[in-house]
Amino acid sequence: MANAVKSVAKYVRKHKEDESAAVLRDLCEALESGQPFVLARLYDIPPKAYELAMALLSDWRLDRHLTERRFSKYFDQVED
Repeated sequence: MANAVKSVAKYVRKHKEDESAAVLRDLCEALESGQPFVLARLYDIPPKAYELAMALLSDWRLDRHLTERRFSKYFDQVED
């Protein structure tokens, strides 16, 4: 997820005053904290910001999947 996060951070720094930066910041915070995020907010951001949001979600999902697999593997070993 590091690459997507870096790209989002770079975008946010460059577009500090834009609503799209606030949306991306809020999305990052929601993913990190597990809080809800209104996906409809993504509809109104520019295409570049939308692509960054999709990359962030994709990386987040992959990271969650890999973490879950690691936990599962660990717990399977503990039970043996």
